[in-house]
Amino acid sequence: MKKRLVLAACSFFLMSGTALADPISIGSAIISGLLSVGAAGILPAMSAGLLGSIVLGAGVLGAQFLAGAFFGPRAPKMDPGEFKSTFETGNSSEIRAIGRVRVGGLKAFGNTKDLDRWRVICHTKGPIAAVEEHYVGGREVTVDADGMVTSPPWARKGGAWLYIRSKIGDGSETAWPDLKTAFPDLWTDGHRARGIAQSLLRYISPGIEDEKFLKLYQGGEPPYERVQRSELIFDPRDSSQNADNPVTWKYSDNGILGATHILRSYPSLKSSDIDWAFTAQEATRADHIGAVVAGNEVRARAWGLWPSERERGDVMDQVLKSIGAEIISTDNNKFAVRLIDDQRTPELALTERDIVDLQWKSGPDSVERPNVCRIKYYSPERNYEMAEIPLSKTPNEPGAQPLPWSRYQNEIDRVGEQYFDVELPFCPSAAQAQRIGRRLFALARADVGVVTTNFAGLAAWGKSFISLELPDLDESVNAAIGTPRINDGDGTVEIPFVVWPTLTPWDVDLDEAPPPDPIPDMQYEAVLDTPAKPSGYAQVQYSDGSYELRVLFNGVSGADSSEAVFRPYTSGEPEAWSTMSISGAPTGLQCGYVTGNYSGRQVDFRARFFNEDDEGSYWSPTLLVASVAIENPSLTAPTLNVTRTSNGSGSYTFVVNVSSTDVHARSVSWIATVGGSQVASGGGNSRPGQIFSGQFSASTGTFDRTVVVTATAQNSAGMNSPAATYSYTIPGNGGGSG
Repeated sequence: MKKRLVLAACSFFLMSGTALADPISIGSAIISGLLSVGAAGILPAMSAGLLGSIVLGAGVLGAQFLAGAFFGPRAPKMDPGEFKSTFETGNSSEIRAIGRVRVGGLKAFGNTKDLDRWRVICHTKGPIAAVEEHYVGGREVTVDADGMVTSPPWARKGGAWLYIRSKIGDGSETAWPDLKTAFPDLWTDGHRARGIAQSLLRYISPGIEDEKFLKLYQGGEPPYERVQRSELIFDPRDSSQNADNPVTWKYSDNGILGATHILRSYPSLKSSDIDWAFTAQEATRADHIGAVVAGNEVRARAWGLWPSERERGDVMDQVLKSIGAEIISTDNNKFAVRLIDDQRTPELALTERDIVDLQWKSGPDSVERPNVCRIKYYSPERNYEMAEIPLSKTPNEPGAQPLPWSRYQNEIDRVGEQYFDVELPFCPSAAQAQRIGRRLFALARADVGVVTTNFAGLAAWGKSFISLELPDLDESVNAAIGTPRINDGDGTVEIPFVVWPTLTPWDVDLDEAPPPDPIPDMQYEAVLDTPAKPSGYAQVQYSDGSYELRVLFNGVSGADSSEAVFRPYTSGEPEAWSTMSISGAPTGLQCGYVTGNYSGRQVDFRARFFNEDDEGSYWSPTLLVASVAIENPSLTAPTLNVTRTSNGSGSYTFVVNVSSTDVHARSVSWIATVGGSQVASGGGNSRPGQIFSGQFSASTGTFDRTVVVTATAQNSAGMNSPAATYSYTIPGNGGGSG
């Protein structure tokens, strides 16, 4: 007998190759813990009643083991939306973030001087990539590069009532100079908050007797939030980045890279413990673009926030579930994060001769079997809150039908609704959430059990998906497994499993519901009509070689002022919205413009309007320009208006007004001649909404004299438009025609 055991062990080690290259590691709590993280995203939650009824005589040890492998301990729920607010506390954990998030933060300093209020807000651990959007009192505002808030009601002539300045938290922070000046006894060189992405806000008071004060500060200073691209992470596919040099890292919301970024923060792991080659392959899979209801989208992204004091295992578990992935041990004894597919290939086959015992339960009992799926995700459409997806193709129509996979009506009719709730706090996509939710829902309804094997079961170590040959049935099933457990006393291995469901390939037209409707900015009721989407743009080059970017839009009735903004993209990611100067009347055609050459870059434009009380419209729909280019289309003739006034005694004054509504026109010019001789001219660099005026005089003579005014527009190539012409003939007798 002993001889057979020795030979069996030798045979096993020879067959298993590198899987057991380090037998001591099988008992490592660290490795076992890492490989079990994320199991909650693969294996279903199971009740104690279900475990107790798997098989009579399964034994206390087996039931406890299965319980631990499948549903305990469960990570507490996470709500990234709770970090949107600005809060005060004497003891706060550092906030961490990956991907794109909306965040308030800790009010680390607040004081008042000369009625001006100063606030320092610590947002998240740095360094971050960029700030994309700013919100004051829940209302989006535009912030210039120097920190000046240019949106009403904060804008004023020569400055602003609010300044917001930011630091990315790269560790090079020094004390805020403005605070050192305003509060020299409170804020010193030692107040640096290094490594924290932070903002300094200065709320300027117009004076408490000024009616503007109540408009701005009736409820105190309004809180500040922002949308930011968060922590920089390492991408092994980029040769310019170094895994051990954070200065070289860049922003990415790739789900695999984000999960690996968190994984490597485990104190027991070094960079060399990560299989970067495998990670690069999986990151490319996560970036695969596929069809969704709204168009096209990458497969797996990760956005979210969490307090750094939260247990890493809890955070890791939620991230893995949100991107549909698992931690694995690769063949070279390293770790990596791997995406989970609906259709999987077994990593190991256990045959009938390997199996000592098999305990099986055909899914939950009918009264416990979930029959309705509900899914929540970190929704940018719902202002970066956890939001539920209405699982219907037509959720807003009466009698909307649920998605076929999300509800089992025949079971509901018998036992009532049994909900299965999927919460994905690091998933920013309704499409991604539904693909993951369908799989988790099917797994929650699947058959489960524990297989006891001989030493061949040790080969399942580091595996997550195997094939089981069912004794006496001459068939096999595929199953996801928990971490194996060795029973030294009888030389067996226990492996908990859940039978992998058969899922049809994902069909967007049948299986996917649209995302929830976006929440409008309801805090401020719009009193003006929403403007139409900007009608066009142009990148213009003036004759002196300088450049200007323009956008054309139309005013709305009742408007007193307007705001046009744009945001260029860098490496596919948007920068913060920036203000454009404006020409034209707020109720008519207007042109927003900014100096610079943005050729080849993606740029977005939008506009909004305000009345004389600074009450505004909603933003217009956004004009998306995939690649800015200098275009030189043929221009239409400019608008020419000439007014003639008689001065008596045969003398006339002619007033000339010239303008062009073409956004591609870089300049207009006009020339006036009397009797063929030039007497006046005008024009210059031109924008839509801009009028060039001039005047000249002409008198009667012995012979008829013809007054001619011509005007043309020029594009960036210097090509003239057709001429607009005015003429008037002054006869020798002082009469005339024109």
